Amino acid sequence: MKILLLGGSNAGMREGWAFQFQRQASEHEVENRFLGAVGSLYGLLALLKMERDATASPDVIIFEYCLNDVLLFAAGCLRPKLVADTLEAIAACCARRRIRLLFLCLDPRPTASKALRSATRRAHRLYADAATRYATPAIWLDEIFSGSPTAAHFQDENHLTIDASTAVAAAVLSRIGDARVPLAPNAEIRFDYVDATKAQRRGACELHHIESKVFEGAFIGLNRQSECYWPGSGHLVALMLRSDDRSGEYLIRAPRCVYRKNPRSKMQEIVANLMLLHYVTRAIVTDRGVAIAMPDDEAALRRAPEDATLLAVPPTADFLDQTLDIHAAIFWRPRSIARKIVALLLR
Repeated sequence: MKILLLGGSNAGMREGWAFQFQRQASEHEVENRFLGAVGSLYGLLALLKMERDATASPDVIIFEYCLNDVLLFAAGCLRPKLVADTLEAIAACCARRRIRLLFLCLDPRPTASKALRSATRRAHRLYADAATRYATPAIWLDEIFSGSPTAAHFQDENHLTIDASTAVAAAVLSRIGDARVPLAPNAEIRFDYVDATKAQRRGACELHHIESKVFEGAFIGLNRQSECYWPGSGHLVALMLRSDDRSGEYLIRAPRCVYRKNPRSKMQEIVANLMLLHYVTRAIVTDRGVAIAMPDDEAALRRAPEDATLLAVPPTADFLDQTLDIHAAIFWRPRSIARKIVALLLR
């Protein structure tokens, strides 16, 4: 059986649950495509990219982004409707390619933080609702650890110990036969994944290929002064970037707004050349796409209001030497009130 693992940093740890699962499931062909510090929206991007690249379908996908969605909720980067629509699109992608799906729902370490507990409950409701609606099984930490996990199961706030990871891997392997093709006859994919090959370039920029351990694909490398136009409609919700020590602030230009955004992240202290899906926190709605620009006028750039970047750190390169590598823009078209009523009636 060909099994694809899509998960966050717990799946990427040296002796995390994915490593333990690959060792325990030696009779299966297991591929681990983890990416940390991103949520379920990145999992959807990965599935849409597999379709676009005509990658052979796995038999089963283990989808482990619940914990990351919890943390993004707590950080104010996500809306429940966006996650609900993302999980619907994931079910639709798997259904049309006849891929069996299993949700693995990890949690952060038990905490006194009300915000984190609230975010955990919110994510749990969304994943439980998706599991029920699309007849897709889910594995919860409460089931694995007979009641609920304790602080002893974690090596830090968000990562399981080796022993706990081994137990999670064993639970996934024991439930692998429960994975099902989602029942999603009325599910929709209300997202546009627009990659670099579809963007129009102008100025000092070029299309090139970047390959890393966690992601590869076409990117547009922008220098100052240059810009690229990304066709799409709806809410701009995320940009897939590669950040390094030369990355610098850029502008997002939509028909009715302009925002400044920083591609640099504190996580680059751990991974210098960082592949990351950057969530857009402002409401950027467009029916004519967006432009991503690297202007050469620093004062004009700084006058634009900021779209906050999670764990942002200041650029370090000289302003005119700064660059930007962008792979994709993701647009989301949420349902109208009328469409929501119709969807409820079709359940």
